[in-house]
Amino acid sequence: MSTVTKIINNKPYTVRWYYEKILNNAFLILILAKRELKVKYSRTVIGIGWFFLQPLLIVVVYSIFFKHLIKINTGSIPYPSFVFSGLVLWNLFTGIIGKSSYALIESTDMISKVSFPKLIILISKIMPVVLECLVLLVFLFIIAFFNGQSAGLNILYSAFYFIQVVILSFAIGLFCSTVALKYRDIAHSIPFIFNFGIWLTPVFYPVSIVPDVYRSYVLILNPLAASIEGLRNSLFFNSGIPLSSFLFLLIYVFLLLLSIYYFIKFEKKIVENL
Repeated sequence: MSTVTKIINNKPYTVRWYYEKILNNAFLILILAKRELKVKYSRTVIGIGWFFLQPLLIVVVYSIFFKHLIKINTGSIPYPSFVFSGLVLWNLFTGIIGKSSYALIESTDMISKVSFPKLIILISKIMPVVLECLVLLVFLFIIAFFNGQSAGLNILYSAFYFIQVVILSFAIGLFCSTVALKYRDIAHSIPFIFNFGIWLTPVFYPVSIVPDVYRSYVLILNPLAASIEGLRNSLFFNSGIPLSSFLFLLIYVFLLLLSIYYFIKFEKKIVENL
C-alpha cells in the first residue's frame, strides 16, 4: 500500500507553482466575490441602487458648488458629465487600493484556518469594485450620448484607460496589503490620503486650470490625472491614445508583476504577521 508524503518547508513558493495553484482554486474567487457583493448590499432598502445613488449625489453637490458658485469652465463638456467621468476612474482607483489594503486584515480567520493562495482573497475583493465601476463607465457612455457629445470609434479607447487604472491600483494595493499587515498605520492612513488626494487630481476641475509650468508635473507625478484626461479626450473629443499612455501602461504592468512577485515571496510570512 502506497503512502503520500507531504513535505512542509519554509522556502518561498515559485511563481509557476503559485499560478497553477490559483487555477486549481479559481472557483473560490467567484464564491468570495459573490459573498462580498451580498454582504455589501444586504439589509439595505434600495440595495444595489446605492451604487448609482452615491456618485449621482456627488455629481449634483459638486456641480452646484463648482459650476454655479466658483464657476469652473469645462468647455464643451457639460459639467455633470465632466465630474462623472472623473469619478469613474477615481472610484476605481480608491476602491481597488482600499479593498486590497484591508483584504488580508479582514480575512484573518480564513487565512489561519484554510490553505490556499492568498492572492485569491485580493482578487475576489477587487472584482466587485471593477464590475461596479465598469457599469458606471457604461452609464457614462449613455449620459454622453444623451448630452449630444460627439461619439466615434475612439470612444472605445475609454476602456484602455479603465484597464490602465485597474493595473496601477492593483499593483499599489498588493504592495499595501503586505505592508499593512506589519505596519497597521498604513491601513489607517489610506482614507486620509484618499481624502487629500482627490484635490490633487482633476476630478472636479480640468487640468487646464493648472499653470502651464506645473501642468506637466501634475500629469507625470499623478498618473491618475493622465488617465482621467485620456478618458475624457477619447469619450468627449473622439481622440486616440498617445504613445505616452502606452509607455505608462508598460510601467504599470511591470509594477504589477513586481508586486505579485513580492506578494508570492511574502505569503508564507502572512500568518506570522496576522
